[in-house]
Amino acid sequence: MEDIYSKIVKALEKKERVALATLITRVGSAPRAVGAKYLIKGDGTSVGSIGGGCVEAEVWQEAQQVMEKGGGRVLHFELTSEQLAEGGLICGGNIDIFLEPLREEFLNIYQEAVEIRQKGRSAILATLISVDGAFRKGEGTKVLMKTPGEKVGFLLGGSELEKKILREGEVLLKEKKPKVLVLSSENRRMEILLEPIFSEPTVYIFGAGHVSEQVVPLAKKVHFNVVVIDDREMFANRERFPEADEVIVSEFEECFERLNIDDSSFIAIVTRGHLYDGFVLEQALKTNARYIGMIGSKKKIRTLYQNLMEKGISKGNLDRVHAPIGLDINSETPEEIAVSIVAELIKVRGES
Repeated sequence: MEDIYSKIVKALEKKERVALATLITRVGSAPRAVGAKYLIKGDGTSVGSIGGGCVEAEVWQEAQQVMEKGGGRVLHFELTSEQLAEGGLICGGNIDIFLEPLREEFLNIYQEAVEIRQKGRSAILATLISVDGAFRKGEGTKVLMKTPGEKVGFLLGGSELEKKILREGEVLLKEKKPKVLVLSSENRRMEILLEPIFSEPTVYIFGAGHVSEQVVPLAKKVHFNVVVIDDREMFANRERFPEADEVIVSEFEECFERLNIDDSSFIAIVTRGHLYDGFVLEQALKTNARYIGMIGSKKKIRTLYQNLMEKGISKGNLDRVHAPIGLDINSETPEEIAVSIVAELIKVRGES
């Protein structure tokens, strides 16, 4: 599934009129987190979400003006009980939405952002919101900064501002959350939206059976990168998994050497039998993966754990494993099991 940055690139390549809404502040229990995006096109279509219908309807209307006249604006919403009832929302709070027209000259910036996300690198996207309360229409309003001296676009403020953005960016990339940077001096007050650009975490799915077939499209829809591994080419292939980022045919005992598993990675073990689950689990526990989940009955899991402890793997290390895999929702069918697995992946990803 394409992310919103890819959608932006396609729209700008076609020279479409577009406006981008980004949720920049949130107080209370509003529906979406800071950084949520909503892309509105000149033909009236839209992609993404920043909350409930009552918010998005007004943002859509404002976007028409922004695309027509240029210049950005910040929209403030106080989600009162009346609005919640009218819009069908169940959450409340105050939110600020930054709405900006996206111009053709931003194309190379967003192309670079897409490439960074695809190749597992990182950068900071800085967008000028306002100077002394006014919104700029001209150049110098957006820059993508990868390392000192390596950037696409430029921002008002020069090298000192860029250094400060990079310092702030180190924290943002660790927290993976955007922020609004406010800089005040005797002569000027600037508001700058800083957004970390990074690749989505990868879930490595071991086993290419019926459960994996249901997990892959769900995981892609909620923005995981997905790699499927199996030792059977008749199962591990593009025809069965067209949405996977990578499909690997390999013996389970040998595949870990070619995988880039780190502390942001997720491992889902759903092979066709206890023997293969054991091979994969033993290797998985030697990594620092953020999540390890394994399918199976409690009896099977106890047996595998006992075998691994006899090989010297500690109980503390085994306690890292989510087994049986997935949230307990009384799932039975492959489709239901896939929902429970992906729900658990989302839950763990959202934990600080």
